[in-house]
Amino acid sequence: MKIFNLIIGICCLSAFISCEKEITVKLPTPEEQLVVEGYIENDKPPYVFLTKSTPYFGSFDINDLPQYFVSGADITVYSDSDSVQLVEYSSEMINLLPEEERRQLSIFFGIPLDSNLQLPKISIYTVPMGSSFVGAFHKSYRLKIQSGLKVLTAVTSIPGPVGFEKLWVEQHPNPQYDTLVMLYGRVKDPDTLGNFYRYFTRKNEMMFSQNFQSVLDDLLANGKEFDIQIPYGIDRFGDHKFDINTFGYWNKKDTCYVKLSCIDRAHYLFRRSLEDALGNQGSPFGGYTRVQSNIVGGLGIWGGLASTTSVYYPQP
Repeated sequence: MKIFNLIIGICCLSAFISCEKEITVKLPTPEEQLVVEGYIENDKPPYVFLTKSTPYFGSFDINDLPQYFVSGADITVYSDSDSVQLVEYSSEMINLLPEEERRQLSIFFGIPLDSNLQLPKISIYTVPMGSSFVGAFHKSYRLKIQSGLKVLTAVTSIPGPVGFEKLWVEQHPNPQYDTLVMLYGRVKDPDTLGNFYRYFTRKNEMMFSQNFQSVLDDLLANGKEFDIQIPYGIDRFGDHKFDINTFGYWNKKDTCYVKLSCIDRAHYLFRRSLEDALGNQGSPFGGYTRVQSNIVGGLGIWGGLASTTSVYYPQP
């Protein structure tokens, strides 16, 4: 009887397998769009990267990066009382900048340097040499891009600044890691609902970097003082050996720099949705996250930052 049941099971399995039909799904090729990553910060000139989108299921290699950059665009930034037409600079020109500036650009815009600390063949749009056009607190900035027949526009603002009331550290809870501390900061939120923040960290003479979650809002803390944990940022192009026991901690001998940037709602929604999307990558339980954009006619972000930098010095 057992043998008979086994034969019946094999026959049923064979019949089931023979009824399978291979289905091929032909995905439509999405329309190519222009992607903007541009920022303007208080006391700094605007920067804009302009690239082309690539299909979600398409292949991408870091060596192909230069072919996605768009050259020859007409880009203008307008303030309430002034405007500036941005100039395109090639990577050959950018690589003449001091190492610190090249590193900072690579971290800020997510483009890795090669082994010789050179940027790949890219282009960046910023103000002409000698221009005095820089961002200012409490001002709005309009971006207009024309590339071929495509016209893209966006508006952002640089709010008023909010700095940390104080910074302090607390010892790692495990005595095994007695050289490590966690940094904390206290913020006094203005009494107006709808304040949004983004922070960057730096230690000693290194460059500013950011963490997996770098934005927050005042939904639950409007007009109040609140404390936040400030983990040390990720070296986006370094060796990522994740250790849950040490991740985000600072060395107690570090001089800790924290740049707190006030941003508008559109900038916050872009950054939060982008970080959510990155956090869902590789997870079998992760859902689809649509990255939000404030670019009319394209994708990406045109964002303002009202930044102040606070420093915590190691205790003797």
